Amino acid sequence: MQQLADVSIQSGQILGSLGTGGAALGATTYLILGCRSKGRIKLSDDAASITGFVAGTLYASAASFWTAPKTITDSVVASVSGADGPFGNVGLGAVAVVLSLLAYGTAWGKGKKAALGVAGATVFAEAGGIWGIAPVLVTSVVGKTLGVH
Repeated sequence: MQQLADVSIQSGQILGSLGTGGAALGATTYLILGCRSKGRIKLSDDAASITGFVAGTLYASAASFWTAPKTITDSVVASVSGADGPFGNVGLGAVAVVLSLLAYGTAWGKGKKAALGVAGATVFAEAGGIWGIAPVLVTSVVGKTLGVH
């Protein structure tokens, strides 16, 4: 019989070995359940945006299957940004501002706000400047607490 004293938690592995794909899967499950609000997990609109952002950041780290949201976001952003875009010269910083305003300034439902959060993770990371701090912070905190890199 194993004694409690023999059990230890490795640094950064509070939940055991997750891996980036496993962390992305867990965040996505939490996001879906929280947006549906039919069980014990319930997210507010703002929490759905933030959780979507964290999930989107994990998608970028996980790669593989999880790159689909980034590919879709990049395609949409490319259609509205750049010097020859339909709105004139629109940089990624402007796209980040618009996503933030839509996420926090509308009465849209949790699902749409979660999608804006996922898109925001891609845009913020690529926009640079102050926008780049949030994805780096999420990656660092998740990496240190859960051992996901």
